[in-house]
Amino acid sequence: MVDLAIIGAGPYGISLAAHAKAAGLSYALLGQPMHFWKEQMPQTMFIRTNPLYISLSDSEDRWTIARFCEETGTPLVSPFPRPAFVEYAFWFAHRAGIAFTSDLAAEITRSSHAFDIVTRTGSHLSAARIIVATGLQHFSYVPKALRSLPPSLLTHTFGQTSFDRFHGRSVAVVGSGQSAWEAAALLHLAGCDAELLFRGEKVRFSGEDNAASGLRLIESAEQFYRQPHEEKQERWNTPRRGSVALFLKPYVEGKVKATGSVEIVRADVRDDGKAQLALSNGETRAVDHVVSATGYRINLDNVPFLAPELSGDVLREPAPFHGFPLLSEHFESSIPGLYFAGPLASHTHGPAFGFIAGLNQTCRSIIPHIVGMRNGSPL
Repeated sequence: MVDLAIIGAGPYGISLAAHAKAAGLSYALLGQPMHFWKEQMPQTMFIRTNPLYISLSDSEDRWTIARFCEETGTPLVSPFPRPAFVEYAFWFAHRAGIAFTSDLAAEITRSSHAFDIVTRTGSHLSAARIIVATGLQHFSYVPKALRSLPPSLLTHTFGQTSFDRFHGRSVAVVGSGQSAWEAAALLHLAGCDAELLFRGEKVRFSGEDNAASGLRLIESAEQFYRQPHEEKQERWNTPRRGSVALFLKPYVEGKVKATGSVEIVRADVRDDGKAQLALSNGETRAVDHVVSATGYRINLDNVPFLAPELSGDVLREPAPFHGFPLLSEHFESSIPGLYFAGPLASHTHGPAFGFIAGLNQTCRSIIPHIVGMRNGSPL
């Protein structure tokens, strides 16, 4: 029996564990450490946010990325290389004394006095409280028109670590945001004949300095929950417009064909094994593979380790956002002791929680609340 089980060992999980340890809570941190960042993202690209704003969080703000760079001789540059960020996360965990339980949660149920966890290896664990901090891996979105294609012809950008297997082949990248341009850049570098296909008239590049963008996200993490309901509704009812970091521009512009103002209306498998894409402008494309860089749709029902009776009891945000859990100021769901961090918290608490920018606010909201509840003095 532990005070707290944290599901997910990425930046959010590691930071929450650091705060839990400093607060004297017993905890179990379940998950493969930094698995998404280390094993499911291309390591040859960069993080678009200024490194000053991607530090993990500890209770004394000691183990910052600036300190990591100073101690290890790593250049503190922007954009920051992904492998260096992974190295920083493990350095942070070592300095903060984090213990990993490198096992995955298979099922979480609730008893009268605790949450019960069965892991993939068959181990059992009980925890007074649970924080789900698992990121985006369950929420990849593929447009309906592409879903008829088999996995051999269609992949999502999630989990793409290398594009070398597409060398000499034709690939259509559907989307116009950061992940689409990154995929297009890496496909070109891998010697592929790539084309970007997207709905907008043109690609929108971020006009903000990435330092300003990072600071703005951190400020919104602290402010969004307390904004008037009308302001939050206006924010969510306004269509989100993705942007592309300027550092990607020379990797793609003039090198990869880009076709805007089109949608995929139909996708079929040709007799020769290629994917045939029918576009809204009447044109077609025949390609060896399609990469769907179409983002994510958060839906709590897609989290596989929450037992249906547990997930079904969690109150949701009003439609059309019912995929998100409705959370308190302290990120607690309607089930006492069950908390959500990261993207699953990004409707109640704002878009910053889909990024590293929400780390500090998450930790400083959840952990003191748990300590107060344990001690019988809720905040």
